[in-house]
Amino acid sequence: YNADRPEIFFKATPPRCVGPNDFIGIRSDSKLTATEPELAYILGADGEIVGYTICNDVSAWDIERENPLYLPQSKVFYGCCALGPMLVTPSEIDDPYNLNIKCAIIRNGESIYEGEVNTSQISWKFDELTEFLCRDNPIPIGTVVSTGTGIIVPNDLPLAQGDVVQIEIDGFGRLSNSVKQF
Repeated sequence: YNADRPEIFFKATPPRCVGPNDFIGIRSDSKLTATEPELAYILGADGEIVGYTICNDVSAWDIERENPLYLPQSKVFYGCCALGPMLVTPSEIDDPYNLNIKCAIIRNGESIYEGEVNTSQISWKFDELTEFLCRDNPIPIGTVVSTGTGIIVPNDLPLAQGDVVQIEIDGFGRLSNSVKQF
């Protein structure tokens, strides 16, 4: 769909975020929790992009779809956001709008899903996202902005206890996280 402003959600505070090889969570009240592989950027002073990383925006889609007012419950819980495995500086990337993102879900040692997208499909430019985010809103240095999901895992493949989600972006390495059911 088209809109005059981007969707901007608060995702998580640091205690809810995990790094590489830690577990991502499935809420105890969700039956359809999905991985959302994304490119993320980190803001410095005055909205300057100081780095990029991989983000796994884990979301309870069933809760979100039940009622739009439940969106915070769908997006904010322990293990709802994985970041890493490295911070890539802007000088290390030729074009952040031309990176391949790959995602695989491994269950019982076998890949049950693989998807791929290019960041050229990102709807909003980073300066536009940052402008909307910072409008009348002081943002701390180090804020991570995730740029949106281009890989949509089918509804019949929700995350399950013991799955491993692997997300790769050209030159960023692989973010790998196991899944834990709460």
